[in-house]
Amino acid sequence: MKIELAHQSYGKSQVCLSLIKRAGDQHNFVQIVVDVALEGDFDSAYTAGDNSKVVPTDTMKNSVYAIAKLHGVEAIETYAQHLAKHFFDSFDHITQTTICVAEKLWQRIDLDGEAHGHAFTGGNSEQHTCRAVVSSEGTKLTSGLRGLQILKTTDSAFEGYLKDKYTTLKETSDRIFATTITTEWPCDDLEHDWAQTRQTIRRLLLDVFAHQFSPSVQKTLYDMAQSVLSACNEINEISLDMPNQHHLLADLAKLNMENENEIFVPTPEPFGVISATVGRN
Repeated sequence: MKIELAHQSYGKSQVCLSLIKRAGDQHNFVQIVVDVALEGDFDSAYTAGDNSKVVPTDTMKNSVYAIAKLHGVEAIETYAQHLAKHFFDSFDHITQTTICVAEKLWQRIDLDGEAHGHAFTGGNSEQHTCRAVVSSEGTKLTSGLRGLQILKTTDSAFEGYLKDKYTTLKETSDRIFATTITTEWPCDDLEHDWAQTRQTIRRLLLDVFAHQFSPSVQKTLYDMAQSVLSACNEINEISLDMPNQHHLLADLAKLNMENENEIFVPTPEPFGVISATVGRN
């Protein structure tokens, strides 16, 4: 029996970077987390202990900082492409570079209608994301966002579902709908302003969620995707992941009280997982 190395890759994860771009009293602040993964002719490092072709992960970390210094981080999609191409172009034995970037969002403090030049607020879970893959076949870019927490207290139902002997869930025509959206889409045009497209997509997702009745998470997900594809000709498909983060009616009957759809128990787990990719035909 012959034992072979079927596949390998390695890299550096969770490289954190904060960047300030100063223009007089007006400062722009960006905070990102970068994952680097390299594929190529590294078999001998695994099979023979030969490190002669291994790019140290510490070098990867330093490259994250250096490319930010050289090119800035005007948009994470552009930065990810620069970093991916740096590794692919610098080493002949690397066949593919994958760069994933997540951006933590900071908002300028607004006092009396005037945005502060260098003071920001943060703390929410939402992040901008992208992934750039560079290989001999070219560059593939994906953009997205994650951690977008949304909730509405009505205009949501769940009825008419399949039932068997283990079903105990009661149908409801009025429930809390809470989820945290993760979404991404392929970026065919590498030069397009994907930061602007992300803002458009975010607005469309929120508009559907807030204004359309939801008979299920699945239908709302599809309606969101349909709205995005109808408005954004620059993308041909979108993937959405929307966990159903339950808020269940509290049992007040044992307290001799009636719960008139007012008191709920948020249940972080277990939760339903609803995902789909919707594209143009």
